[in-house]
Amino acid sequence: SYSFCTLLAPPLFPSSSFNMLNRIQYLLIGLTAGFIAGHTIGGGLLISRGAAERKALREELDTLKIEHERRGDVVEHLKGRIEEHEEKKGDLVQQQIAKDIALQNALHHGEVANEVHIKAFEDHSHDEEDSSSMNSDSSEAAYEEPKLEPYNVVGHELPLRRAQDNSIIVIPCNLGYISFALNLVCSLRKLQITNYVLLAMDKEVLKQLQERELPVYSDPDLPFVTEKTAEWAESNFHSLVCTKLVPVTNLLKKGLNVLLTDADITWRKNPFSYVRQDLSLTFSIGSCHKSLPDNADLSKDKIAKLNTGFYFAKSTPAVISLFERAYQICKKGSLTGDQPAINTAIHQDIQSGNRKYTYGFFNGCLFANGCVFFKHLCEEEDPVIVHANFLVGRKKKIRSLQKHGLWDLTCHPDIDQYSLPPKEEKKDDGSKKKKKQ
Repeated sequence: SYSFCTLLAPPLFPSSSFNMLNRIQYLLIGLTAGFIAGHTIGGGLLISRGAAERKALREELDTLKIEHERRGDVVEHLKGRIEEHEEKKGDLVQQQIAKDIALQNALHHGEVANEVHIKAFEDHSHDEEDSSSMNSDSSEAAYEEPKLEPYNVVGHELPLRRAQDNSIIVIPCNLGYISFALNLVCSLRKLQITNYVLLAMDKEVLKQLQERELPVYSDPDLPFVTEKTAEWAESNFHSLVCTKLVPVTNLLKKGLNVLLTDADITWRKNPFSYVRQDLSLTFSIGSCHKSLPDNADLSKDKIAKLNTGFYFAKSTPAVISLFERAYQICKKGSLTGDQPAINTAIHQDIQSGNRKYTYGFFNGCLFANGCVFFKHLCEEEDPVIVHANFLVGRKKKIRSLQKHGLWDLTCHPDIDQYSLPPKEEKKDDGSKKKKKQ
């Protein structure tokens, strides 16, 4: 300040009049001006620094507010989770309380139910004891028919009660084929298949199968053809197979799908997974073919290629009508059995354009008939079923099945007494005589 005033003094005042007093005055003025200027500059610096600090504080405050809000959201979320959990817990508690109340009411008012539960527990205990005893028995006991399955219900009630998934397996049987029927039942039991019934075609086979407690029934609308045996070459055989259409039609009318299997068939696998669901009828092949086209007119070459010894029929009005007309054709005409009768009815429907059903065939190698299987027409032989047709006579059928391990004596050890006719041995004079069994 002093230097500043000293510099300004000479131009403003003459040197003569610029004495010591004036210098002192200007010195004081300079000091005052310097003091004021210093404070002014310092204050400005302080103000500038304070503004920067305030800005930094405001930014820090904003950051803290954001963090607080975020933490507040987290807290609110956790509070919501806790409340939701408490609500669920409360609902579970209320549900458990309601169950307890219902149980108490049931126990209070359900004395009969308690007796049923006690009886069920006792039955379960007996079942475990029976199971333990069965395990110690011979292998023959493993094939015993479960007692829970009905076998002694009269008439159509038996197939209705034994059906599963609205389907029933029907095994027609006469006394001449009882050994084949028992062999087929053995294969069904090994596969744990229970939705089957044996259809008695004569009184004697009905009696014998009932004595074995097998699920056998007779159709009220089916007159017994004969009490004697009937084989393919015999005159009454074709009348016998013709009448098979009657019980099948009756079961179709009751809403059951029918899988018909001849007795001289052995099952190696469950065939239901191979049934064509897109068709109304699925037949096995009745010729030496491994495959045949669907919905074709198979009567043009005069060869009935479909086989009625094994087929699956759905319960539809069109299929029922087909079977009814086939029976009339079979009964009134000169055709030999249900197979050509059905084939003729299908041919008539195709010719008239009135076919309202679809039909096709099982794979000929998987559902092997006697021609395909015993002549080894398929490269890979792992059939689902084997049909001992194309072989005339029980002896030839049984020998062929035995040769290929398809004749089972384990579940019916006495099956052999029905199997073969008495063997003949030569007399001393060279003639033949029957050998006693």
